[in-house]
Amino acid sequence: MENRVPVSSTVRKLSPKSAEKKRELAMHATYSLADLGFARMNLRDVALRSGVSLGVIHYYFESKTELLIYCVRLYKEGFILELAEMITQAGRPDKLIEDLADFLASTIDQHAHIHRLWYDIRAQAQFDEAFQPAVQEFEILLIDVFQLLLTKLRALGAECGVSDPLRLYIALDGWFRYFLQRKLMGDTDATSTLRDRVVIEFPLTLSPA
Repeated sequence: MENRVPVSSTVRKLSPKSAEKKRELAMHATYSLADLGFARMNLRDVALRSGVSLGVIHYYFESKTELLIYCVRLYKEGFILELAEMITQAGRPDKLIEDLADFLASTIDQHAHIHRLWYDIRAQAQFDEAFQPAVQEFEILLIDVFQLLLTKLRALGAECGVSDPLRLYIALDGWFRYFLQRKLMGDTDATSTLRDRVVIEFPLTLSPA
């Protein structure tokens, strides 16, 4: 699929200083977007909450769709890099699974509303093709991380009957989304339950179907 982006993003060449300003603006705006969600957000509210003028927002972002995709990209890139680093540094298969469980639980505790933005974009992509290239890009990167996980587990001597990283991604993404929703609905045990489920059931997912 062609990675289509708004024309303004490709035509406007920002200086390094302006590019850094755009990044800083997006980082401030992310938490406003996380509170509002796609359906409720508008650029005027984001500008007000971020302490900048609407004109500044429009200079860097043509639409709320462009802003939302940019903000989620900033977070997801960091999330994926951190997850990949954790996998790479693991020294034992059982410890790797425990670290994975801790990582998923802690990121919900710390960034639940930002993860909600990702699922918001993913849902919107079913109706709005403007979101589809970004969603495809993020999911390819996430599946690649699960390929890294499989490779690392085998290198550590773990028995892995499954060879398809997509299977692992779908399984863990389902658990993650469910317990994220429980957390956002006020379930104080959501993240600890997620951690326990990953530690106990993830090894079963590695077994042959």
